[in-house]
Amino acid sequence: MSFLHTEITALPKATFAQFLQDEPRLKDYRRYLELNFLRNQGHILPLAEEQLLAKSDKVFEGAENIFSMLHDGDMKYGEIEDENGEMVELTDAKISVFMQSTNRDLRKRTSQLIKKAYDALQHTFATTLSTHIEGTVLRNQAHHFATAREGELYSNEIPESVYDTLVQTVHDHLQGEHDYMQLRQDVLGLKPMYTYDRSAPLLGDPKLKFTFDESKAIVLDALKVLGDDYVAGLKAEFSGGWIDAAENVGKRSGGYENDVYGVHPYILLNWSDNYYGLTTLAHESGHAMQSYFTNATQAPQDADYPIFTAEIASTTNENLLLDYMLEKYADNKEVKAYLLQQSIQNFIGTVNLQTLFAEFEHNAYEKVEDDETLTADYLGTMYGDLVAQYNGPAVTLPDKNNSSWAGVPHFYYNYYVYQYATSMAISTTIADRIYRKVPGALDQYKTFLKAGGSQAPIELIKQAGVDVTSRQYLDDAFAVLDKRIAELKEVLEK
Repeated sequence: MSFLHTEITALPKATFAQFLQDEPRLKDYRRYLELNFLRNQGHILPLAEEQLLAKSDKVFEGAENIFSMLHDGDMKYGEIEDENGEMVELTDAKISVFMQSTNRDLRKRTSQLIKKAYDALQHTFATTLSTHIEGTVLRNQAHHFATAREGELYSNEIPESVYDTLVQTVHDHLQGEHDYMQLRQDVLGLKPMYTYDRSAPLLGDPKLKFTFDESKAIVLDALKVLGDDYVAGLKAEFSGGWIDAAENVGKRSGGYENDVYGVHPYILLNWSDNYYGLTTLAHESGHAMQSYFTNATQAPQDADYPIFTAEIASTTNENLLLDYMLEKYADNKEVKAYLLQQSIQNFIGTVNLQTLFAEFEHNAYEKVEDDETLTADYLGTMYGDLVAQYNGPAVTLPDKNNSSWAGVPHFYYNYYVYQYATSMAISTTIADRIYRKVPGALDQYKTFLKAGGSQAPIELIKQAGVDVTSRQYLDDAFAVLDKRIAELKEVLEK
């Protein structure tokens, strides 16, 4: 199909305008054609060269595939003694459980095995990442972009200033993360406190349990703030066979939403009767409702919402659910502390950590574009410095050279991670406005939910009342974080 891209992109503007005049049906496809073809004028190569690049796709994808096979297939963490004294193989699933254990020795031993595994392969991972970045730089240079970041963000219609504003504003608000880490150290009484103590529960785990049916009822009640039409959509989802909830042999893990235009969205879950299951249901339902409202409003070619906006609806639901749960358990000290801790760590893990990843990724690209070599020592030291800067003085790093960068698959997605941070900040701001019933906030959000991909991402988000070309949405989101940290401190002091 590469000839199609080349020939449509090469159309003179006058010819395209004449086509629109001669064939009225093309007007419904104007944005689709301009976005996917005409906008790329100046960044398309002659047909033979585009065909050569198209045939080289597997070569460019090679480094990512090698990473996946190495990380997900060949690399092993080894065995570990669990809290019951039994030797078990350390897996990614067990890591998430053990790192939240109240048993500090288990957290420490888990951390040591992870570090040992990455240290042993850090030079291979460095070569793999360097090769991937070199390929991405080459493709963007071939298409006449000054840098890889310019090319990757151009394809998503995002100005580079959005990226830089995110990094700078997060840096300006790092004191919030530092204060939270200091609070953790004081409450847990850990001196020194290491990175493997970051997720230890402050007041234990209240073991919140919700069945699937109970969770559906909670989500309906929590999201009624979004209006009767939204609740009607949720009821259609919950009763219409849209959700495959139960775990099953051979089923992919996690949660996922996929839309079939003209039918309805489908949701995959692997249900567990806990707070994570509840929040995952709310999250995936956010995706489903954005697809539901968009499909009822937009033509097929304008229905797919861009990746920059894809996580806003889902995380808005998470934030609204949290506000609801905090109100519901306002008098339960243990549950309220647990909910606040989960919320704060989710925000820091999404906004701050993903911005750290974005900063690391951009630094690595700049080094390659300066014709310098990415070594394991350079990457480990750079990552370690960023981890120290973001965590603050309350967290002691066991080793200045931090090899855990090697396990981040999103570094192979080409300037993708920053969008997790922007989405969470946007949704935190939107949810806060809706929950406080700021005039016009709900109507603006509903307009956004129905817009799909009918406009550029920045214009879509403006419909929700947020301007991502300004830092204000980030300042507003961090104000919510600061409020939650203050609430947690107050609960703990009681």
